[in-house]
Amino acid sequence: MFSASRKRVFALLALLVAATPILPGRSQTPPSMAQVEVTREGERARFVLRWPGAVATEEIERRGRELTLRFSRPLGGVALDSVPGRLQGWVDNVLYGYDSVLLVLAADVVADVTADRSGVAVTFTKEAKSLRAAGAALAERVAQRRLDYFRALTLLESGQAREARALLRDRAQSDPRDAQSSALLAQTEERLGRWREAAAAYDAALAQTPDDPSLIVGKARLLHENGDRARLDSDWQRVRGADVQRIQRMTGVMNLPGSNTITYTLENRRVDVDAAIRRDGATAPFHGARQRMEFAIAHDWPEGERSTLTLHAAQQALGVGLTHAWKDEDSETRVGLIWSEPSFAFLEGIIDGGRRDRLFVQHEERLSDRWNLSFAVGYNRYGLSGAADLARSTSVEGALRYVLNPEGPLTSVAYLLDAEYVGRRVQWENAQGQPFAPLPAATREVHALQLSVEDWIADYVRYSAQIGYAYDRRGKSGPQGAVSLAWEPLDALEIGVRASHARSTARGTASAVNAAGGYLLWRY
Repeated sequence: MFSASRKRVFALLALLVAATPILPGRSQTPPSMAQVEVTREGERARFVLRWPGAVATEEIERRGRELTLRFSRPLGGVALDSVPGRLQGWVDNVLYGYDSVLLVLAADVVADVTADRSGVAVTFTKEAKSLRAAGAALAERVAQRRLDYFRALTLLESGQAREARALLRDRAQSDPRDAQSSALLAQTEERLGRWREAAAAYDAALAQTPDDPSLIVGKARLLHENGDRARLDSDWQRVRGADVQRIQRMTGVMNLPGSNTITYTLENRRVDVDAAIRRDGATAPFHGARQRMEFAIAHDWPEGERSTLTLHAAQQALGVGLTHAWKDEDSETRVGLIWSEPSFAFLEGIIDGGRRDRLFVQHEERLSDRWNLSFAVGYNRYGLSGAADLARSTSVEGALRYVLNPEGPLTSVAYLLDAEYVGRRVQWENAQGQPFAPLPAATREVHALQLSVEDWIADYVRYSAQIGYAYDRRGKSGPQGAVSLAWEPLDALEIGVRASHARSTARGTASAVNAAGGYLLWRY
């Protein structure tokens, strides 16, 4: 047992301990060390660095998923190694040094940094799914757009223009701002002969890239070839040993809404001949003029087809014709029926109201980049005013052309066939009882070889020339040729001159025909 004196000592020590004030414990963090705070709150998380005194955040840099923070004071040895674990799903890694921290954010995480005098707070949120989906959808659309463009280009280059057009039209409907696909659609529509649709596609592309020179030139060329225009021709023609004709012709094209086109021809022909067979069989001179007119309206159907209704008129003749054409990128086929068309193929027809009924089929095809083929077959019935059936024939025409040099000067060689086989020709008797043919239709079969050259010789000046030899198996043969020169002093104005030498095989005389003339063309 403790003695009374020992009890008094312990009681005194206890009293001293009890009386000793409790001092606050010393902090484990040095006064200059940054303090870290990490919290997670459902759809967001926070990373906070604070200093006991004032501090400035001197750099905040974002580079991809990396966020770099640099401060005006050192970190002071604060440990940040546990941050990725505490912020799992928000921060993948932390790198830190003397006065800097680099946070590697997790995928789809957005960081919002707020700095003040005591430090910095970084709030993490997940990127909105709608934004990610929109970005992914945009990338997919861009990739699909490029894929569709090159697929259409491949189809077009392989001759499948209709398939390319279908793909590009879908592309234009889904993305009207795709100028590149709209430009390719314009080229495709033009190749299919749908120039109005091509012009609309050029407009769509120009709306996005108005200064693109290729689009400007493409549309200008398209309108230059297909726009409204009027043309005045004047020709002089002389058949050796027969007649002289002076021909003035006014032609024009007017485009209407709804894919419709009006074309017209007005012709005045002055004929001077010392001896011509008249309807009664008498031979007499003729010095006079005859006129004829054609007025046509054509409608272009959606798939490259065209229907044309034509009205014909002349002295003592009134007729009508209907033609339908099918066209694609490499070929065109036309069928037509014409009744009572004024016919000036024969001198007698010019004088006494010649007319022709005709049923025909024509076809043109581009066999390759260098070979082109065309042919036509027709059945004809010729007559005069008051006598519709004076001669019947079957006509065959053809051409096979090969391009020797596709780039200036454009040079080609061609075989040409011009044949008409007369199966029936009526003969009448004159006042003396002598038989005569009121229409001197004659069988011909002309085979010709032709060399053609054309090129631009200066700005807005071009020429063309043809030379060849024609062999008529049923008549006379001989050389033939033609030359022309055209000048465009203005975009809307074209002036041309021409001359030619051939044989009038259609009349059955095989006489030489010399011709010269010129024209004035106005585009508006």
